[in-house]
Amino acid sequence: MNKLKNILMLSCQKAAQLIEKKLETSLSRTEKMQLSMHTKMCQACSNYQSQQGLIDQALKEDCNSSSNEAECEDLKTSILQQLKSEGEK
Repeated sequence: MNKLKNILMLSCQKAAQLIEKKLETSLSRTEKMQLSMHTKMCQACSNYQSQQGLIDQALKEDCNSSSNEAECEDLKTSILQQLKSEGEK
């Protein structure tokens, strides 16, 4: 039972990492279940997920209307690299 509990329960830090990951890539079935359970119990992370979705949407709209697509792609690459390095920790 403890093993199942450890698999299902996330820290807020890990939940935040999954929220960010979800915006750029797909989550595994386990990650989806973990994040869903966490955000149902944690109002702060649920709010964070909503806010990050709005920020992501605004950034995409800004980059789509931006005249400098290369700058937007560089920013996206930098953010993805930071997320990957955080996920490896």
